[in-house]
Amino acid sequence: MNYPDSQGEPVDHLKSLFDRALDAVVGMDSSGAVIAWNTAAQEMFGWSEREALGALMADLIVPNQHRQAHAQGLEHYNRTGHGPVLEQKIRITATRRTGAEFPVELSIFAVHDQGQPAVFYAFIRSLELEAAFHRSQDLRASEATLLLNLGLKLIDDTPFDDFARYALEQVCKLAGLDAAHVFLKRADISAESLASAGIWYLQNERYRPVVDVTSRMTFGRGEGLPGLAWQSGELQVLSDIVRNPKFLRRQVFSEVGLTRAVSLPVIEGGELRAVLEFFGTSASRLDDEILQVLKTVGSQVGAAIQKKRAAETRQLLHREMVHRLGNSLTVLSSIYQICSRRAASKDELDQSFLSRIAAMGQANRMSILEAEQGVLLDRVIVGALGVLPAQDDILLDVPPMMIRSEAVMPLSLVFNELATNALKYGKAELGVRVSIQGRVVQDESELEIEWIEPDNRVVEPKPFNEGFGSRLLRTMIAGRLGGRYERFLDANGFRFVMVLPLTQVAAMHWESL
Repeated sequence: MNYPDSQGEPVDHLKSLFDRALDAVVGMDSSGAVIAWNTAAQEMFGWSEREALGALMADLIVPNQHRQAHAQGLEHYNRTGHGPVLEQKIRITATRRTGAEFPVELSIFAVHDQGQPAVFYAFIRSLELEAAFHRSQDLRASEATLLLNLGLKLIDDTPFDDFARYALEQVCKLAGLDAAHVFLKRADISAESLASAGIWYLQNERYRPVVDVTSRMTFGRGEGLPGLAWQSGELQVLSDIVRNPKFLRRQVFSEVGLTRAVSLPVIEGGELRAVLEFFGTSASRLDDEILQVLKTVGSQVGAAIQKKRAAETRQLLHREMVHRLGNSLTVLSSIYQICSRRAASKDELDQSFLSRIAAMGQANRMSILEAEQGVLLDRVIVGALGVLPAQDDILLDVPPMMIRSEAVMPLSLVFNELATNALKYGKAELGVRVSIQGRVVQDESELEIEWIEPDNRVVEPKPFNEGFGSRLLRTMIAGRLGGRYERFLDANGFRFVMVLPLTQVAAMHWESL
């Protein structure tokens, strides 16, 4: 459609109109070759007009799975003059120069010039924004459903393993991920590390080898992908774990086809408790919306860990109370022996013995009820040592440190266990002499406390039995307080040394007091 301009030269008004169109406009002749390609088409598909003109339309924008139908439809129209898809709005996918496939809406029209084969024009509109909007809405709805279900499972006291496995599975289904896993932070007497919790979701059993290799590894702060999440406190994404030296398990993961990874730290009470790992391929969805869902689910897993720890604490307290009751007769007998040897009269014996029983009650109250509030370190220790009859025989020298509420109960149980053992295994007829020294060490980052019983001696050093008391010490010091300890029993007496990170025990810097 040409009209002369002011100088009498012909102007192609149709091309000018097409080039100003917001939608892509493309033309094709009866052989399938491109005859028109406007500016919007260049921007949408990535091919310049010079590259597109004369090329086959199918090679430029038709996905592989639709090319046979495209060729058959063109042949059918050339033969019969009928086309079932003409002059209709059709939703389908197209491809860019990069090979990326995306949703479009198109309308195709046939144009006939007298005596000439038909040519075809299509108006094409990208549906990516619309699809992204619907995908976002669907994700929000799925996220809301997931969070509701997680909340119900928390209320129902679902076991932590089942809760975590459900969360991993649902996130993987949302994001098209293929495997997921939980690391839990553990502490022994020497260091902290991340170890497999044995909680996995696998979309396919062919991924089983990654479970085996992960179960044999532990990670310290900054080591491997889990350690990076621990060190940074932030979500970590690796788009190509096969070629990334930071991913220490890359050989096994590449063998099973897993190429992408996400690592998410789970923080509870200001401390890292776990790291969640998710794995997938290039087809997995790891956009900002999905990563935000991961963070939200991570917070729910943190809440589940908190409930798990609270349940373990209740169970431990129950077992510890049973343990204390089991020791009561032995302890009371030792207290009575000491008090009777020192008392000059029955009245003095009654007063001394009953006051020690009251002190035992105060120690129990300190370790259980007052654990909800911060308490000075010396008061924690004195309260826990109420079982010892001769308080004058206790030498106590510790920093004037306020203990954070979460650490009061573990510390009280530790000192009460030490005091109980001093009565059970020490020389009760001599009284119980105890020296407790505390100091801040390692550039004021750790609290070291040394407990010494000079009268509790043996000729030959011997190993300690692994009873409930030993397990209690390990659970409280390493598990709850993130510290370490050592015990010595020899000809010089009994010595117990524990080292605790100040971040776990001090409510404020000790010098501020």
